[in-house]
Amino acid sequence: MSLIRLEDVGIEFAGSFLFKDINCTVENNSRIGLIGANGCGKTTLLKIMLREMEPSAGYVSGSKSCKIAYLSQNPEFETELTVEEFIRSAREDLQSAWKEIITASDASDINKLHKAEERFQQLGGYDFDTEMKLTLTALKFQPELWNRKLTTFSGGERTRLALAHILLTQYDLLLLDEPTNHLDISMINWLEKYLSGQNRPYLIISHDRTFLDRTVKAIYHLENGSLSITKGNYTSWFEAQKIRFLEQERLWKQQQKWLKETKDFIARNMAGQKTKQAQGRLKILNRTELIEKPKEKHSLDLKVKAQDRSGNDVYRLEDVTFGIGQNILAQGVNLYCGYRDRVCLLGQNGSGKTTLIKLLMEELPPLKGIVKVGASLQLGYYDQYQNELDESLTVYETLKQLVPMATDGYILGWLARFGFRNDDVKKSVSVLSGGEKSRLYLSILIHEKPNLLILDEPTNHLDIMMMDALLEALSDYDGTILFVSHDRYFIQKLATKYWVFHKALQNNQVIPTVGEMDKPFEELLELAYSEPEAQKVKTVQVNNRSKKINPWVLEQLQKEIEQQHQVLSQQQKELAETQGRLSQKQTYAKADLFRELNDKVKTLETDIAQSRKTIDQMETKYLELIYEP
Repeated sequence: MSLIRLEDVGIEFAGSFLFKDINCTVENNSRIGLIGANGCGKTTLLKIMLREMEPSAGYVSGSKSCKIAYLSQNPEFETELTVEEFIRSAREDLQSAWKEIITASDASDINKLHKAEERFQQLGGYDFDTEMKLTLTALKFQPELWNRKLTTFSGGERTRLALAHILLTQYDLLLLDEPTNHLDISMINWLEKYLSGQNRPYLIISHDRTFLDRTVKAIYHLENGSLSITKGNYTSWFEAQKIRFLEQERLWKQQQKWLKETKDFIARNMAGQKTKQAQGRLKILNRTELIEKPKEKHSLDLKVKAQDRSGNDVYRLEDVTFGIGQNILAQGVNLYCGYRDRVCLLGQNGSGKTTLIKLLMEELPPLKGIVKVGASLQLGYYDQYQNELDESLTVYETLKQLVPMATDGYILGWLARFGFRNDDVKKSVSVLSGGEKSRLYLSILIHEKPNLLILDEPTNHLDIMMMDALLEALSDYDGTILFVSHDRYFIQKLATKYWVFHKALQNNQVIPTVGEMDKPFEELLELAYSEPEAQKVKTVQVNNRSKKINPWVLEQLQKEIEQQHQVLSQQQKELAETQGRLSQKQTYAKADLFRELNDKVKTLETDIAQSRKTIDQMETKYLELIYEP
């Protein structure tokens, strides 16, 4: 039985169908990429699959026992929890089983304790800590961050935590809505490997071509209210689309030729000797189903022009050290950017890319060295968070305030180039989707006609059609570009030079270097995103280990970890009891007892810290045994 089956499904809004006659299934072996332009209904289709929305037409069926894990674009959750509390809440069954262990331990019931521990182990309780550490570390949440509350993290960081939570739940089917938006390239690579190593089905909405090529085996394409299904990855689908277009064009031309010849025959012979033949052909003509002329994809006209030319030297950095406060991010930096260079900054989140951008924009001074800024520069800066957009204005008003003397025709025409037509221009900025905000922000930036563009993640939330239009415009742009992106296709197509941030093994600092274009792109990514050997965490899954290890060694180490967890649990329980006694009023009346309990609290806190350290060392050893090539 299919996990999900959609039969003739349609959804109607304000009297018109967003899509209809959708027929598709999600099976036990499905690895699906769902693609289509922003606003075509991809997220709505997912919500219908989840039964969060009722279709206006058709039926949704499937396995009632199927557990679905769903990551939305803007996940919501209880932000007062700490990172560890939130991640552990992904497995309520383990939390319940652990409480049974504590209860049995409190009651000194050996039989119940043994059964509770056995259940906890069967559920994978002791493996979960390893999986949690592996997943959080891969998504750049080191253990020292696990006690922080979710409220202290940015929206993008919370989305990454939501992804970790989803991946660690027990699920039969995984649905991910644009999971790569807040990941850097190293995290995307990890997620690709994670998904490829799964034996469970998934469906992913994504605009990242490389990611889709590496993770899916079928493409569901939603366009003009219809869904087409193609086996293979994104490249397979793209090639199939070109073949379909050429085939439809051939058939259309063939039919057009036949139609012309038939109409000419009818016109010449309807009143002549071949009247019956002409009448017969007329009947055939009237019954003929016309082939629609294939349409080239509508591309947005984004042409980017610079008002004035800059000088040949745009930036020159000589022996520069930069950082934030006392935190040095890079030193000994020597870089050059010239007129019409397209420079991509490659590096992990937190490596210093944004700080370098602020340095170039003269918002921060260098800690050491010289930053020479070229003459006649007119800077246009694209902020990935669109902080400069006034959410109280409409789309129309946003541009109107920049050119108050412009006619309505000019403003509407300009906005139409970026996909804002009809009632779209009346929308408040506050209700725009991520993709719409990106398009509006680009429309303002390009309107200013700068000769230097600094772009921080310009492809976030853009669909593939919009990304292609932007890529074409930037490639033809007669100015200079420095940019940060996590889209590997976009980077390779646009960049003419790379500034690669990598961590030095000796001092763990970030050193930008100029990448040579003859060096393979994958080598540059490895340089930018690999960890120092001392910190490297390998992300191969337990079930896929290639190194043969004596099972007895692993089993013994696992038992030691379990025993140490039990010791830690007992220490924590004893600490809670001691603190409880210490807080009682009668304790304060007995000075000796107060000192004794206070000393015991300090001892227990020291013991707990040591137990945590021991567990961490043992788990690291366990990881090394499993993941070492």
